[in-house]
Amino acid sequence: MTTPSAALDPLAHAHAYARSAEEVARALGVDRAIGLERLEIERRAAASGPNALEPARRNSILGMIREAATEPFVLLLFVAGVLAVALGEVRDGLLVLAALIPIVGADVVTEYRGDRAMEALRDASAPRARVRRAGSVEDIDATELVPGDIILLRAGDIVPADLRVLRADRLLLDRSALTGESVPEPATVTADLPDAPLADRHAMAYAATSVVGGRGEGVVVAIGQGSEIGRIAGGLRERGRRRSPLQLELDRLVRILLVVAIGLIVTVSGLGFIRGQEIGANLLAGISAAIASIPEEPPILLAVILGLGAYRLLKRGVLVRRLNAEETLGAIDLILTDKTGTLTRNRLDVASVTGPDGPLADAPRLEILNEALRAEDDAWVRAEGTAPGSFTASLSRAIETAGGDARLDPADLVEAEPVDDGRPISRTRSRGPEGVIELVIGAPEVVVGLVSGLDDRSVWHERIERLAASGERLVGLARRPDGGQWHVRALIGFADPLRDGIREALETARGAGIEVIVVTGDHPVTAAAIAAQAGLDRERVVLGEQLAALDDAQLTAVLPNLQVVARSTPEQKERLVRLARAAGRTIAVTGDGVNDAPALNGADVAVAMGSGTAVAREAADLVLGDDSFATLMYGLAEGRRIVDNVQKGLIFLVSTHVALLGFILTATIYGFGQPLLPIQILWLELFIDVSASVAFELEKPEPNLMRRRPRRQGQPLLTGVLLGRIAFAGGFSAVAALFVMVTQPGGPAHAQWLAYTILVCGQAVRAYANRSIREPIWRLPANRFLLAATAGAIGIQVIIPSVPFLADAFRATPLDLSDWAVVALVALAPAVVAQAVRGVTARTWVA
Repeated sequence: MTTPSAALDPLAHAHAYARSAEEVARALGVDRAIGLERLEIERRAAASGPNALEPARRNSILGMIREAATEPFVLLLFVAGVLAVALGEVRDGLLVLAALIPIVGADVVTEYRGDRAMEALRDASAPRARVRRAGSVEDIDATELVPGDIILLRAGDIVPADLRVLRADRLLLDRSALTGESVPEPATVTADLPDAPLADRHAMAYAATSVVGGRGEGVVVAIGQGSEIGRIAGGLRERGRRRSPLQLELDRLVRILLVVAIGLIVTVSGLGFIRGQEIGANLLAGISAAIASIPEEPPILLAVILGLGAYRLLKRGVLVRRLNAEETLGAIDLILTDKTGTLTRNRLDVASVTGPDGPLADAPRLEILNEALRAEDDAWVRAEGTAPGSFTASLSRAIETAGGDARLDPADLVEAEPVDDGRPISRTRSRGPEGVIELVIGAPEVVVGLVSGLDDRSVWHERIERLAASGERLVGLARRPDGGQWHVRALIGFADPLRDGIREALETARGAGIEVIVVTGDHPVTAAAIAAQAGLDRERVVLGEQLAALDDAQLTAVLPNLQVVARSTPEQKERLVRLARAAGRTIAVTGDGVNDAPALNGADVAVAMGSGTAVAREAADLVLGDDSFATLMYGLAEGRRIVDNVQKGLIFLVSTHVALLGFILTATIYGFGQPLLPIQILWLELFIDVSASVAFELEKPEPNLMRRRPRRQGQPLLTGVLLGRIAFAGGFSAVAALFVMVTQPGGPAHAQWLAYTILVCGQAVRAYANRSIREPIWRLPANRFLLAATAGAIGIQVIIPSVPFLADAFRATPLDLSDWAVVALVALAPAVVAQAVRGVTARTWVA
C-alpha cells in the first residue's frame, strides 16, 4: 500500500542522503517492492507537475527583429533616412533605409538558426526511465516521473531524477556532469554524513548523471525544478551580459557622428546665411550635409564579417549562438575551463600496469590485462541488457589495442561475486588452461589485505601510496589456484586521458597573453596530475574550500596567481567569474556539465561542449561540436582576426568619409556651389560598401596575431591617436583634391572631374594600403579579392569618360597622361609613406 501524497515528508529530499533507505521510502509513502499505485501516481503528478526543467524562454522572430532594429547605430541610420526622404533627398534616404535590411537580417537569421540547432540538441538528449509501478516494470518518459517512484538503473542509463539509492549491485555512477569528478564512483545504500558536500554524497544518484556500471534501484526524492539540476538551472533565467566591445565601439561612433552632424548643420547653414541665401535652403543644405556625413557601412561591415565568421567557425564544428560572441573572443584575457570532458576525454583508460618488479609492458602487461578482465564480474554477465562498466570497457580497449582478444566464453565462468556495499572487490572463479583460477579486482588496500605475508603487504602498500600521487584511480588484482594462497599480481591505474593538442593549445594561450585557470570538482591529486600533463604548474593547485575562506577583496588579489582549483563547487566557480569581471577581465568559460552552467551564464563568452548537458548548452554563446579546447583556441584566433578586420574596415570607411566630407566642406567654404554630384557620391559609396564589407572579411590573420596581448577592456578600436591619423590621411586627400581643382588650368568641369578621380583612386589605393596598420603589405598574405576590387574601381574610373551616357551622367571629361600622373602622385603618396613608417620604424600608421 502507498501513503497518500498529502502525507509526504517535506524533508525527504533535503536530507535523503543522510537518512536510511527504509526511512526515505517510508517518508515518501512507497513500498519499494511494489512501487506506487496508479491512482496515487495521478494524485502526485497533479501536485508536483512534470519532471522537466522550465524551458528556456525563446525570443520570437519579432522579438529578434525588435532587438536588432533598436541598436543605436540602426536607429541613427533610420532617422537619417527618414529625414532625407522628408527633405527631398529621396534616393539617398531610400539607400540608407535599404541598408538596414541586411544589418538587421544577418543578426536575426544567425540567432534563429542557433536556437533551432539547440532545440535539436535538446530533443536528442531527452531521457527515458525504467520504473516499478503497481508491481510491474515499465519504460516511460522521464517527464512522467513523480516523487516516490521506484527507478531501476542499468549501465548506460541517464539518471532521470534525484534518487535515494535503495539497492546497489556494483552500481557505478559518472557524476562529472554535476560535480566535475572525472572518475566514476560507486553508489552506496549506507547513509552519508549530514554535512557531506554534494561531491561526497554516495547514497544519492542525481538527475543528469550517468550509470557506467552495475545495476541498482532508487526512489525518486525530487523532480524537475526541485532536483539539484533544477536548482542550478533556476538561476539561469536571465543573462546579465554586457554589450560586446564592438557594440560599444559603434555606440561611441554614433555619439561622435551626432556631434559631427550637428556641427555640419551649423557650419553649412551659417555660411549660407552669411552669403544671403534663404533660410529654408540653408537648413536643407546643412541637414543634407549631415546625412551625407553618416556612414551607413559600419553596421553592414560588422554584419557581413560576423556572419561569414560564424560560417567559418561552423565549418570547424563551432556553433555560434550569438554573433557578438565572435568579436568578444578577440578580447578574452582569462579562460576558466572545466577539466573533465574539456581538457580530458571524460573516459577512463588504462594508464599503467605495475607488477611486483615495476611497470609492465608488452606480453606481461597483456597477460595482466586479460586476468583483470576475467576478474570483473560484469565482463561475464550480460543479463538484462547490461552494458559493460567503465572499468571493463577500459580493460577491453587496452587488450584490443595491444593486439589481444577481449572476448570471454560464458561457459568458462564457474562463480562470480560482484562489488557490493560491504565488499569493494569483484571476485570470479573461471576455468582456464591451468584449471580453475580464482581472481579478485578492486580496492587495492582490500586486495593486498588478502596476502598472508606481512612483508609482501608492506611492499605493495608503498607502491599504492606512490602511484596514488600520480592521480590515477588504482585497483589491485590478485589470483590463487582453486583453494590455494592469494598472490597479488599487479596494480592497474586508470585515468581520464588528456585530449590531443591540449598542451599545445595552452601554450598558445600563454603566448597570446591569455590566462587559463582550470576549475574542477576532482580530487587535488588528480587535478595536479592533469595539470602536469597539460604543462601547468602542479604545485599551484588550491582547494575550493581555501578560496571560499577568502573575502572578495582577497580572492580578487590572488586571481592572477591561480592556475588549478580542485574540489570546487558551482557557486565557487561562478564567484570567480563574477569577481574577475568586476576586476575588468574579459572572460571565457568552458564546460559541459550542469555544474558549469552558473559560471557559463555569467561569462563574457560561454563555451559549451556539444556532448555536454542541455543546461550547459542553453547557457552558452558557442557550442564546440568536437569538445576540443584546441578548437576553442582556433575560435579565439578567429575572434582576433575578426576584430582586426573590423578595425581595418572602420579605418577605411571613416577615412573615406573624412576625405569626402572634407572635400565637400572645404570646397563649399571656398565658394563651389556643388563640388560633387549625387551620382558621384553614390558610386564612391558603392565601392566602399563592396570592398569594405566583403574584401576585408577575406583578410587572413596577420603573422603575429596570437603573439599579441589581448585588447584591454574598454579600449576602442579607433583610439584618439588612430582617429587623428585617419583624419590626417583623409584630410590630405580632401585638401590635395581641392588644391588640384583650384590650380587646374582647364575648365571647371574638367577640374571637378580630376578632383573626383583623385578621391576615387586615393580611396582605392588606401583600401589596399591599410590591410594592416602594423605591417607593410609585402609581409602580408595576398588578398586577391581586395586587389581586384581596387583595380576594378580604378579601371571603371578610366572607362567612364569614354562611355557617352556615363560621361554625361558623371559630367566626366577625358584625362591625359599629365592628369593621371597627378592622380597617381596624390593617391600613392600616403600609401608609400605608411609602408615606409611600418617597415622601418615598426610603428602603426594609416595611409
